[in-house]
Amino acid sequence: MTSDTDDIDALLNMHFTFRRRPTPAAAATRPQIRIPLLLLTLQKCRASKLHWKGLQVLNWAVQSDLRMDALVAVSEGRQVPHMPIVRIEPMLDRAIDLAVGLGYSQFDGGRTVSLTALGKERALEVAAAPVLQEEKRRLSRLKVKVSQASINLLLEWRSE
Repeated sequence: MTSDTDDIDALLNMHFTFRRRPTPAAAATRPQIRIPLLLLTLQKCRASKLHWKGLQVLNWAVQSDLRMDALVAVSEGRQVPHMPIVRIEPMLDRAIDLAVGLGYSQFDGGRTVSLTALGKERALEVAAAPVLQEEKRRLSRLKVKVSQASINLLLEWRSE
């Protein structure tokens, strides 16, 4: 009769090898998708620039029609029927950093991000390319340029 301690000792004393294996990244987190979407998003903003909080809101809104409904309503001065819960996505920060490194965007003091001349060119190329069709359709629903004031209203809106 063996004890549980003997069984555990036998398992712990076994030979094992670690092998590095590739880990696939979700498509939504890949820079090949995140950077073009960031460029399209900045293109929809006043003066092609927006504060980090605003970029997070637009990034959140472009992911579904329901979320875009809330952003469109606020942008047009209408109240939203319920309080949206905006999620902060760390991958957007990485995309911003990569876009700055590639010369497509820049920080304009503090946490405001704007498109550079090269970024505006690339944004036009992305807009003309047959990619990100669903995201482009959602962004096209914004009839006015997104302002920081409308972003703040969406983030600070509270039900009574």
